[in-house]
Amino acid sequence: MQRLVEVGEGRTSDAIVPGRLRRARDRFVASDPGLVRLVSAARAVLAIASALGVEYLVASVTGAPPLVPMMLGAVVAMLASFGVVDATRGGQALTLCCLPLAMLAGMGVALLVDRNRLASLVTFVAVVFVAVWVRRFGMRFFVCGMGGFMGYFFALFLNLRPEMLPGVAEAVVVAIAWVLLLTLVLLPIRNDRVLRRMLRSFEARLAGLAGTVLLLADQAPGTAERARAETRLRSLLVRINESALVIDGQLGTPAAVTDDDTARTVRRTVFDAELAATALARVGPTAVTHDDGARAILTALWRGRWDTVEELADRATGATGPGPQRLAVDAAVLASARAEWTRAAGARDPGRTGEDPRNADADADAVEFAPAVQLFGGNLPGSAGTVTRLHRPPEADRPASRLSLTTRQAVQVTIATALAIAAGDALSEQRYYWAVLAAFIAFTGTATVAETVRKSAHRAVGTMIGLVGAIVLVPVLGPDVAVVLPVILVSIFGALYLFRLSYALMIFFITLMLGELYALLGSFSVDLMVLRLEETVLGGLIGCAVSVLVLPTRTRSAADEARRGLLDALAELLAATDRALRRPGPPEDLRACSRALDAALHQAMLLGRPLTRTWLGSAQDDVVRELTACTAVADHARRLARSAEGVPGTAALTGACARLAELVSSAVAGRPVPAGSCAAVVDLLVGPAGGHGPGAALAREAGLLAAELPALLEAPGLLPDPAAVGRVRGPEGGPTAATVTVVDRAGRQFDRVTTGDDGRFALRVPPGTHLLVAAPPPPPAAGQPPTATTCRSGRGRCCRTSSSGRSRCGNGPGRSGGAAWGTADRAGAPPGRQPSRRPGMIGAWGTPASSCPTARRTGAH
Repeated sequence: MQRLVEVGEGRTSDAIVPGRLRRARDRFVASDPGLVRLVSAARAVLAIASALGVEYLVASVTGAPPLVPMMLGAVVAMLASFGVVDATRGGQALTLCCLPLAMLAGMGVALLVDRNRLASLVTFVAVVFVAVWVRRFGMRFFVCGMGGFMGYFFALFLNLRPEMLPGVAEAVVVAIAWVLLLTLVLLPIRNDRVLRRMLRSFEARLAGLAGTVLLLADQAPGTAERARAETRLRSLLVRINESALVIDGQLGTPAAVTDDDTARTVRRTVFDAELAATALARVGPTAVTHDDGARAILTALWRGRWDTVEELADRATGATGPGPQRLAVDAAVLASARAEWTRAAGARDPGRTGEDPRNADADADAVEFAPAVQLFGGNLPGSAGTVTRLHRPPEADRPASRLSLTTRQAVQVTIATALAIAAGDALSEQRYYWAVLAAFIAFTGTATVAETVRKSAHRAVGTMIGLVGAIVLVPVLGPDVAVVLPVILVSIFGALYLFRLSYALMIFFITLMLGELYALLGSFSVDLMVLRLEETVLGGLIGCAVSVLVLPTRTRSAADEARRGLLDALAELLAATDRALRRPGPPEDLRACSRALDAALHQAMLLGRPLTRTWLGSAQDDVVRELTACTAVADHARRLARSAEGVPGTAALTGACARLAELVSSAVAGRPVPAGSCAAVVDLLVGPAGGHGPGAALAREAGLLAAELPALLEAPGLLPDPAAVGRVRGPEGGPTAATVTVVDRAGRQFDRVTTGDDGRFALRVPPGTHLLVAAPPPPPAAGQPPTATTCRSGRGRCCRTSSSGRSRCGNGPGRSGGAAWGTADRAGAPPGRQPSRRPGMIGAWGTPASSCPTARRTGAH
């Protein structure tokens, strides 16, 4: 690492400290894209502190005791700060207005049954069910459900009486009015500023990648230091992809950019920068060891000197060796992309009013920009969307569960809450609600068994560590309000800031805060904190048991659904690439498809990571290999999408993309993919990949993608079906576009493709006699009805029947009247044999001279 610091222009000792401070700042910015966690935690603490002050002032003016209003004001401010995630100010205002109504409704229900303890506890369970069940209607109802739950809980906690309700309602209304003023007027969220902060975080992660590449280059092969550097490099690439995905989601928020063209520009430049960073990580360690110019470029990038990066990259384009040259090109792409997204994101609209300016003068013919992912509070979504799709799939042919995710969780929480009340009440009649909260929170923000168990365990660990901290800290600070209140606010900030990083640390700060709060109220004791730990562990164990035994959502099932979503997004990307290659015209937005694939990859990694180790801690190598394959497939698909832009399609390229899309779609539909199917596509691309130019680069990326897919698609031991290849000709005898379908005698469809203008097609044809139908592509042309021909494929023989009824059979490949026909061998090509290359045919996928007749589309009959 010493060598890394010394490279570049001379530096004095006085310049080292600012450099270290800058790198520390970059690490901090890179760890929090858009500073979302920092800003959210700071806003929440400010809202809570100011709400406490406002409630105290109002209580002083009215002469009411300030304790209850201040507690309610703090709870309302916390709920509003983290629960209100609407994209528009109007939506935020509506949610904030609904929140006090839900809280007061919960309090009102509690007052109706407060005279009977058993009835109040039974009603508590019913309130919990409703609070969770309404989550199905969206985030606004999620917040209202939490508000109703907290209202009922505080009514029990405070022993609320009917004569206290007007004062409590006044406190809630005052708190909401203040939060409305603070959120919508004084400190509104500016999505354009959030976007610029996210871009700066992306730049900081790129700089960290350059520093890691330099560090990796200086480590000897085979050492533990090099292994750690390689692990860190892979982690940085994943974080760069996640940061790019967050930026794409932020581009879809109102007023983040001035128009859709700007959003597309930022998406394009960030996409290109991510690909350049991936290539730089691949060639950088080798290039740096052989070329000082490459080291200087990476050092400038590591220090954030983008002008120097561009200058050095321009100078180094004539470097000797492919590694330094490629690194210089990638660095130039990074510098150019950074300059372009800085200009685009820095554009201002003088007439901006807070609403999305893209809605004002949108071109009716333009395609509206759509983000690949919807952010929640500036963060990527959790697993709930995937699990919801698991229980309620959008495809009509897939069986749905009897209960949706929200109904399942409502039943689970109801049972867990009832058990926690019984067990917690047996432990302490006054503090049973700690067990109830532990059981309830275990099902908030979780969707699978693994997530629920993990959250419960982290809550228990955080409570235990926080208990020790409170026992040590409280006697030192004492009950002085001037000392304790800042500590409480700092604890709240720490809890909210670290929530996304570690739930255990969040609970540690929450427990510390409660210890200080009880000290302020004069009721702190070691026994009380130990009781909290016991109730928390009890409620967590109940939540874990219920999640495993009652309507469980298995983590493996959710991970399989995420994998299905990944393959579905990949199939769409391959199909879009095939369309872009076949039909020149308005370009397909392949970057949008690629970002949708990245969003699916995030879900697959999120749900797959818990499966990488068993409950006993041993590694699950098959899951690790599958997740590695998912990452590699997404990486190759990204480069495939970039390589396909502006490339004219050839028969091999379009056939390969169409075949890969078909194989992936078959896996999504649950049909087995025979072993060797992907390898056959690789064979098809061997020739084109060996050439030069954009088409060769696209063929190489498609081949690399096909080489990674068997780990996700193929069923071992199942041989591939033979391929039928040929060309559709029109009435004049020339090639023409058509939709070609192969069905059996019962009408079951085996395969269907739409050809390009050259008429070439390739279909999967099982052994037997089948009907081959060629029809005009939609919309059908007048006077051109479909034409059908039969094809019998099998080992060593193929028969053709023309539309005129004449037939001809043979025992080998041949041609008749311009119609290509031959054998379809179930066994496939021998090892090392290349696909057939005969006039009038495209290569078959692993089958020797495998083709069906050319189908002719005749004119009017």
